[in-house]
Amino acid sequence: MVSSGVASRLFAALALATAALARPSLSTKLTHEKREVVHGQWTKVSRAAADAPLTLRIGLKQRNLARAEELMHAISNPRSESYGQHLSPEQVVDLFAPGEDAIAETEQWLISEGVASDHISRTTGRNWIKVTTTVGKAESLLDTAYSVYENDDGARLVACESYSVPAAIQGHIDLVAPTIQFDEREAVITTRELKKREEALAPKLKKLPNGHPQADSLKNCSEVTTPACLRALYDIPKNVKAVEGNSFGIVEFAPQSYNQDDLNGFFSVYGSGKIPNGTAPVFNGIDGGFLSTDSGSGTRGESNLDLCYAMALTYPQNVTLYQVGDSVVWQPATNNNFLDAIDGSYCTTDGGDNPDWDAMYPHDSSSPGAYTGQPMCGVYNATKVISVSYGSNEDARPASYRARECAEYMKLGLMGVTVLFSSGDTGVAGLRSQCVKPDGSYTPVAADYGRFNPMFPGTCPWITSVGGTGLPEGKPVGTREVASYNFGSGGGFSNLFPLPAYQADAIKGYYAQHDPGYNSSRYNNTQQVRGYPDVALASQDYITGLDGSFMAFSGTSASAPTFGAMIALINGERLKAGKGPVGFINPVLYAHREVFTDVVEGKNPGCGTDGFSAVTGWDPVTGLGAPNYQKLKKVFMALP
Repeated sequence: MVSSGVASRLFAALALATAALARPSLSTKLTHEKREVVHGQWTKVSRAAADAPLTLRIGLKQRNLARAEELMHAISNPRSESYGQHLSPEQVVDLFAPGEDAIAETEQWLISEGVASDHISRTTGRNWIKVTTTVGKAESLLDTAYSVYENDDGARLVACESYSVPAAIQGHIDLVAPTIQFDEREAVITTRELKKREEALAPKLKKLPNGHPQADSLKNCSEVTTPACLRALYDIPKNVKAVEGNSFGIVEFAPQSYNQDDLNGFFSVYGSGKIPNGTAPVFNGIDGGFLSTDSGSGTRGESNLDLCYAMALTYPQNVTLYQVGDSVVWQPATNNNFLDAIDGSYCTTDGGDNPDWDAMYPHDSSSPGAYTGQPMCGVYNATKVISVSYGSNEDARPASYRARECAEYMKLGLMGVTVLFSSGDTGVAGLRSQCVKPDGSYTPVAADYGRFNPMFPGTCPWITSVGGTGLPEGKPVGTREVASYNFGSGGGFSNLFPLPAYQADAIKGYYAQHDPGYNSSRYNNTQQVRGYPDVALASQDYITGLDGSFMAFSGTSASAPTFGAMIALINGERLKAGKGPVGFINPVLYAHREVFTDVVEGKNPGCGTDGFSAVTGWDPVTGLGAPNYQKLKKVFMALP
């Protein structure tokens, strides 16, 4: 007779054996990601050397991401009993970090393949595993072949076109890098592109032949935008007192750099007589925080524009400048280098980012202005409003990476941070006015054919996308605005992100009343995806200090910091009343359309079409329309 103890051990052993048989083996691998097309600017030049060093980064699937909408609804929906009860950074990390079993089983696979344990490390947030290895070993791990690719500018990278992971742990893994990423880092301008940037800006720059308009004049607001015009257009108050704990951040990427003399000149005329000479942003340098001394719109234009208006509209409230990156322009910083610095748990390794799309630090000390320190992880607190005027084509990076970055903006929203991005300046076309061919590659610049090319992060449902408007030519303040006509305000529909609940009624109403007239060969017309922008504000001919004089800039990079200033002022009012910051604002915006003046005229052309049209209600040109500050403040002040 078998004793009960022995029987128990036998049954346990049998159960383990059965489970092992039912579970896929680590040796059985399945294709995890595959790139269907390599964009034409990348050419395979050789196989990568097997003994070349390579650092793999394994992005583990985070827990509770499927609950993102539920969590954001609880905190951000104005009808929720939990509205405004934001989470701490520690709570967010604990909520989304992968389970210990996912981490341990992934590490077990690596060790079973012969990777030494001291070549494996985890990140602070427990959501990435770094593996120090070689190309040859990585090829064995991932059942792939790495090659060297070169683009038209002579830049090279090591990548593959598909890779596999064990079936047993595939459910733990989001992505592995470097693998199928062929990103051109379009969000930031490099030295080789400065001239192109100047040329691209040329149609949106306007010289002022007859000096500049008077500071408080509203006579020419359809021709030149000033702080006074914006206050009149959107009922924004002047010289609101600063509130302790309130914060507004502007993000810039080197080599874009503001110039203090230009700010001084602007404030001396348009600072309402209140902004002292020498008033500067709070400087938070990230991974170098390089400020170029070069002149011209290609270097100073964007940063000067953002800071002139962010500071003029919120003074005396401090504005923080997150200056990201150093002088090494062949490897510029990206949004992820910025995210690292405000959230240590996001850093993709314990000592750097991914070399295929993020700047890798330290840089070579022989390069003047190079940052030679370690990557900055969690060194700054996130301001409660963040405005960013840079974006890239949604498909410029793999869907898995876009989803991961978008999730980080969701986490910021849970922590009470409002994140704003400009929607783009090329209508329904992508960056540089390029559209998408049937094979997934891009058309030539300004081609009159191709599929619409949506912009990210505008398509991420957890940020607020800001489009552009303008007063009709020759019309005074008080006239209903139209969609920007100096350029095509970015807008359209995502190819990746599903329709968020807060936007469902708006999208349904749009299609019910305004069929845009294009089929699926032009854009994602399923009616089940995120549409952008969410709002729109004046974006034409913003007078800006530049090189000791004034120029007028147009673009949604003007409208985003303007709306950010409005939200920062509202946060200040809530703090004075003993309330918290507004955080993620989209559910409130879509629930209170009465705070907007609808924009019903204009288009955002591109790809050989008129694009979409501004119509009654939400539309993919101007979103919900132009906000009124006083109405918006009333809504937010009524919330807990």
